[in-house]
Amino acid sequence: MAFNSVSYLLFLCAAVAVFWLLPVRLRHGFVLLASVLFYASWGLLFVWLPLLVAAIVYFCGKRIERDPTTAKKWMWLGVVPVLLLLAIFKYRSFVFENLAFLLRPFGLRSNSLATTIAFPLGISFYTFEAIAYLIDVRQGRVKMPGFADLCLFFFFWPNILSGPIVRARELVPQLRFRRAFEPQFVFDGFDRIICGLVQKSVVANMLGIWVDKGFASSAGMPSTVDGWFLAVAFGLQIYFDFAGYTNMAIGAARLLGVTLPENFRQPYHASTPPDFWARWHMTLSRWIRDYLFFPVNAKWRGAPAPLYLSLLGVMTLVGLWHGAGWTFIVWGTLHGAYIVAYRAYESWKTTRPEADASPLIGSVWRVFTLIGVSVAWVAFRAPTLSKARLIVSAMLWHFSRGVAYSAAFYVFTVMVVVFCAFEPLVLRILGEIDEQEGSSGLSPLRVVGRPVVYLFGLLLFLLFDQNNSQFIYSQF
Repeated sequence: MAFNSVSYLLFLCAAVAVFWLLPVRLRHGFVLLASVLFYASWGLLFVWLPLLVAAIVYFCGKRIERDPTTAKKWMWLGVVPVLLLLAIFKYRSFVFENLAFLLRPFGLRSNSLATTIAFPLGISFYTFEAIAYLIDVRQGRVKMPGFADLCLFFFFWPNILSGPIVRARELVPQLRFRRAFEPQFVFDGFDRIICGLVQKSVVANMLGIWVDKGFASSAGMPSTVDGWFLAVAFGLQIYFDFAGYTNMAIGAARLLGVTLPENFRQPYHASTPPDFWARWHMTLSRWIRDYLFFPVNAKWRGAPAPLYLSLLGVMTLVGLWHGAGWTFIVWGTLHGAYIVAYRAYESWKTTRPEADASPLIGSVWRVFTLIGVSVAWVAFRAPTLSKARLIVSAMLWHFSRGVAYSAAFYVFTVMVVVFCAFEPLVLRILGEIDEQEGSSGLSPLRVVGRPVVYLFGLLLFLLFDQNNSQFIYSQF
């Protein structure tokens, strides 16, 4: 059941209705059962995998709590198998394909292990949550929950497929479901769900039609204008696609009285490369910061060379986490290079206070960030490095005129760009309206206006998303 499907919406409404009718003591078990059934709807083959991850971290977590002197050993005895599961299912084919390439000049071949195996949905996300859990237990940040609590933490259906990436101390206490029903849960939940459906079905899917055509392996070198439009269009597509998924995840959890962390904050308004990552996929960014970058860089105490190398290495790993391919590695490395360039600039300007006095510098970094992010998106989306090189060369040095698509593509892309430009203003106005509604109780706008908006959003979803196209991040 994809989030953007009628079957899921029916499942969601039925599950939420039953949930609130049940006594509190039965809600935990019901949500666990519903979550397992939801995951099993994608295929029964890999239902055992989150259970295995839960068993590993539960066993190791118990040992960590029982004997602090061996905590580090048991933490690694939990982390390593979880990482091995991720590597086997996500990177096996990539490793053996590249091994075969390296062995070819010597007349050798890699064995049959290079065959592709099925990819368990959500494994990139719940393995990260498992690793964070073990580290937090070792550092005393979280108390050991029961095994059933831990299973629900990994299986919780609103965020198992593509996040947001949550931490046990954020989510497990909420999964006791002791909150009384509030009408605000319904309004907040459906606000986010309808918004997510429209973001995915109307904006992301429409842009995806042209993006798929432009990035197809059979497509030749685009003109300079088309190259830039394709890069920008994909940047918008993946934003509205992933933000749409996240809104639906947050909305579904909210219907159960659970609050998941936000994952986006107008990323294309970023003023610097680090600011982009403070706004884009924020739960991944803070996971990388707290569990990878800080531990790796702590021993060097901010020395420039190790700092820059660790930034570059960490962002390369972020790229590899997104997908088992060289295009993702290049994408992550590019972002690492952008962040290193900005950190080097920050180090340089400490000796030149006048550098901060010019507003031009801030504008230059803002433009550089937008251009850099757009160029990097080409590597992310392209099926091969050669295809990415073809489009980037058309954008940056092999200039040519002409357009190859219908006017609708260019007009629609510009319209979405304009919306993104005014997105903070739109969100501020909607927030003020929501505050006024909250203070006035069941206002006419809330009683009449909201259902009308919901019906209109559902109509748009039904009109535009006839194929239930998959969310982009579900493949990562």
